[in-house]
Amino acid sequence: MNDEKENLRSRYISARKSMSPADAERYSARIATNIFSLPRILDSDLILIYCAAGAEVDTATLADLIVGSGRGIAFPYCRKDGSIGIGRVFSPRDEDLAPGALGIMEPIERLRDNIDPGQLDAVVCPGVAFDRECGRLGRGGGYYDRFLQELKGKAYLVGCAYDCQISDDPLPRDGHDIAMDAVVTEVRAFPGGSCPALNPDGGEWGENADRVSRGIRGIGFYGGNAIT
Repeated sequence: MNDEKENLRSRYISARKSMSPADAERYSARIATNIFSLPRILDSDLILIYCAAGAEVDTATLADLIVGSGRGIAFPYCRKDGSIGIGRVFSPRDEDLAPGALGIMEPIERLRDNIDPGQLDAVVCPGVAFDRECGRLGRGGGYYDRFLQELKGKAYLVGCAYDCQISDDPLPRDGHDIAMDAVVTEVRAFPGGSCPALNPDGGEWGENADRVSRGIRGIGFYGGNAIT
């Protein structure tokens, strides 16, 4: 199974890297809007998101939406033992984040472990690939799977990906692999019909549209760009 996973990682990382910077920026903004329309996200007070590494979906617009709407935001950091820690930040566009040991932006020292993971209402997760059943393929280190074990069934887990990262076939799973509650791309979401922004003429979008609109107007609270 390890060889199969490595082959899949190579395939989907290549697909992600093949996108132009302009497409990646545009799709990242769409994904942010789609995620922010999810009813469980709108009902969340404290949301953990990640800072993009390499060609991952950029979460800067999503961070602006969360902070601009008055919700709390947290980010992960990598501990020396390889586990994931978290920290709530207040100015993600300013001084509250700094490059960590792996070069990924993380909460600065004084903001680490200032909340308990059990306080999180939702977690937005990166991944190398996802499938239609919300299965997730990570980089292979197991960092997120170990972190999410205690949160599954408590916090709302959202996989964040470009559509080129979606596998039409079920991804291989080991016993420790944690599935998401939803997976969102720039053009679709799983389970089907779960994303009001992609179904504006029906579902729960009408009830939540004003809340989403208020969040979108908050973009730029920390220097972000407007969605186009």
